[in-house]
Amino acid sequence: MKKLNIKLPNGWRDISADNPNGPPTLLIKLLGDSRVLQISTAEFLSGKIPNPSLADLVGLSKNIGLKNKFGDLQSEESGNCSYGIFGCVQFSSNEFPHSSIWHLSDGKNFIFATFICSKAPDQRQVNDVKTILTSIKRKSL
Repeated sequence: MKKLNIKLPNGWRDISADNPNGPPTLLIKLLGDSRVLQISTAEFLSGKIPNPSLADLVGLSKNIGLKNKFGDLQSEESGNCSYGIFGCVQFSSNEFPHSSIWHLSDGKNFIFATFICSKAPDQRQVNDVKTILTSIKRKSL
């Protein structure tokens, strides 16, 4: 994650240090419920360059949600972002009214993110997640 620029809107904080063995974790600063954004990366090391399509990224996200029984499929989205391209799928269940699964790729490397909420987020929070993820950039060397 040290190779990425991630900008957080007001009301968000990085709590990754609280879980040093886990993925980078960003939290909306709210008391009493859980709305957590977790981000991890997979870097290309060798072999055939993956070069995923928008449909590939949506498919990866959908498969994770279905495999983990995140609930009913609510929406799918894909497009361009600062990192390259993204695919996102949103699910809903009684336990987690909002779960969105994201995959971003620059053609070689991947960013995987989940935004899982035990209480339904408001639209501003959903928009914040999209802004955070679609504005991630690789740091200049």
